[in-house]
Amino acid sequence: MNTNHTTRRDVLRILTVAASASALGLSGCDSDSNSPDAGTPQGTGSIVLSDALYPQGVASGDPRPDAVVLWTRFFERGQHADVTLRVQVSMADTFAQLLVNHDFGARADADGCLKVRVTGLTAGTRYFYRFLLSRNGDFLASATGRTRTARALTDATPVKFAAISCNDYIGRYFTTLMPLLNEDLDFVLHLGDSIYETTGDPSFQGGAAARAIVFDDRDGAITLGAAGSTFQAAKSLDNYRQLHRTYRNDALMKQLYQRFPVVAIWDDHEFSDDSWKAMGTYRDGLFEELDEERRRNAEQAYFEFMPVDTDLGGAQAALGVERANLYPRTVLYRKLRFGRDLELFLSDYRSYRPDHLIPEDAFPGAVVMDRSALTQFFAAQNVPYEAVRSQFSPYLDIDQPQFAVYKQVLQATLTQAYINEGIDLGQAALRAQNAARGNVATTILNSLLQQYNAAVPPAQRVPLIADVLIATLDTGMAWYTLGKTSLFGSVGSRYFVVEQTYLIYAAWLVMTRGAQTQNAFGDTQLNWLAAQMAASTAKWKVLASSVSTRPLVLDLTPPPLGVPAPFNQRFLLNADHWDGFPHGKQSLFARLPAGSVVLSGDIHATLVGTQAVSGGAIVEFTTPAVSSASFRELLATTAANDPLLAPLAEALLPMLDQLIAPAGLSYVQTTRPGHTVLDSSPSEFKANIRQYDPAVVLAPSPAVAPSPQRDLRYSFDGQNLSGTPMPG
Repeated sequence: MNTNHTTRRDVLRILTVAASASALGLSGCDSDSNSPDAGTPQGTGSIVLSDALYPQGVASGDPRPDAVVLWTRFFERGQHADVTLRVQVSMADTFAQLLVNHDFGARADADGCLKVRVTGLTAGTRYFYRFLLSRNGDFLASATGRTRTARALTDATPVKFAAISCNDYIGRYFTTLMPLLNEDLDFVLHLGDSIYETTGDPSFQGGAAARAIVFDDRDGAITLGAAGSTFQAAKSLDNYRQLHRTYRNDALMKQLYQRFPVVAIWDDHEFSDDSWKAMGTYRDGLFEELDEERRRNAEQAYFEFMPVDTDLGGAQAALGVERANLYPRTVLYRKLRFGRDLELFLSDYRSYRPDHLIPEDAFPGAVVMDRSALTQFFAAQNVPYEAVRSQFSPYLDIDQPQFAVYKQVLQATLTQAYINEGIDLGQAALRAQNAARGNVATTILNSLLQQYNAAVPPAQRVPLIADVLIATLDTGMAWYTLGKTSLFGSVGSRYFVVEQTYLIYAAWLVMTRGAQTQNAFGDTQLNWLAAQMAASTAKWKVLASSVSTRPLVLDLTPPPLGVPAPFNQRFLLNADHWDGFPHGKQSLFARLPAGSVVLSGDIHATLVGTQAVSGGAIVEFTTPAVSSASFRELLATTAANDPLLAPLAEALLPMLDQLIAPAGLSYVQTTRPGHTVLDSSPSEFKANIRQYDPAVVLAPSPAVAPSPQRDLRYSFDGQNLSGTPMPG
């Protein structure tokens, strides 16, 4: 066999081959390997199906009218050398006539993964492909994959595709994918969380013991959890590769990738939960979690295993992705056109976004908007400070000499509190010193003084700040008025954030620090997206967003609920999503054309809603999780770990769907897994959202695909959304 040799300095590589019914040549290379016998690649050897050598099967992705990426991974126990694989492409599953018949190297230093971009194909056409290894005169074959190129620009044929998101392997099965295997789809859109980087996080992972992962490289992983109940998160390249291998070795996932081209973007779990740039959030600010090498490990494994067509290096026929071109240089966002009427814009929410606006380690008593800031903010709305003064928290400057004893007690109390969180004495004292200065809300100060007084002899107790003094103090916005009630935690930072105060704070940040505080896409991506969508001639301009833009507001204000103060407010349930960047979301929608469609995932719930924009409306369909713990389960776990929220959550979470404010939403469902099938015709964009009994993901997949527990059907004509979910 003639082989196309590669250099080892290329860590990742997409190889390009041009299809031809006659020449069968390799574009840009100096050799080909035409076969004298199309059915048997060379000589008289037999083709022997050898699935075990291709444990993750085959895959294709990013179809274009004239090209598609093909993928496989070769693995043979005890062998760690490069191998030469032949790629064959045909219009028939018999491979009677070969359009591509060429050799490439699957390299051991890429974990045996091989990606080949095949060009010169015909638009809107189904192709079959396979990979072969020559050995002892025979050819050891992968399973046969099936793919389809995108339709031509003039083709008005409806495009049918599926959207999936969040397929957690730990303790769970991918049963909700089964019905898709019987569909005739142009492609499958994966909206992110194609793997989960943790091996058993008790806050959301668990179930079937057979679906467990133990890292081979345990020393290279991050160990989390408490003593006696630990789990791990991926950190090393081997960790991330093992996750991709395991997830893609699942029988249903393997069949899905084998039958349809996949178009994929990432979200957080391909790297780290609730991440931003190269920052993790496991410890909620307890210590720094910035790790660029870990991020590059995650990206390298992702590009090795996912059939994503990126152009991040290489030359001539070989398009590579070198380590130096990974984070922070990686560009995942891109666009794909499918016929006359559909263009898909694939975005990246994680790589360029700023930090969450409320730090996970914020001291609840610290004042972030004092009287001066409130005066400045409300003056822009022609509202005097005195008109809003009573709505905010009294505070005092604890550095003033008359409050010296309070400062001393506050530092001592916080030092012990930080030590109780597991921080050593030196760091605890430093954190306490930083927290116990400047303006401090008297509500939090008095609460800590009470704790101090309860722990010391009567002679050492100090009086609380008197109400008569508090009544004279200026008021401002402290972190606790945004919902932050603990020294370290996601509640009040990423989840359960008080809407009213958060919107004020977010607007003030833009006023004083600029729009970059909320630009989740970054200027370059946002400008690209706006320009490309404005220039698109497609009827349906579809934005693929890994996270939802729909508002998720828990409204606990109705008196019949009987929710006591201070919890009888409206809470943003997830500030890790676009709700956490209200100005950024507003700016995004100001640049999206009317009639656009947004497809999103991540939230493990079904959301359907519209957004009014200049000239019309935009519709969004948030697809449920394939298998991951439901949004309601996640909130229940988060709330159960917070002593203030736990009693409230136990009573109210069963009513979660009804308590979520309807503004911007036509439908909310927070417990069922599933998928979405989309169908775009010249006149309407249809969404069929299928939801399944949560129990189906907790047991091995049955022989027959389950029926949906609920089947939602919607239609969008570019202006109006119609459709009525079936009851149940």
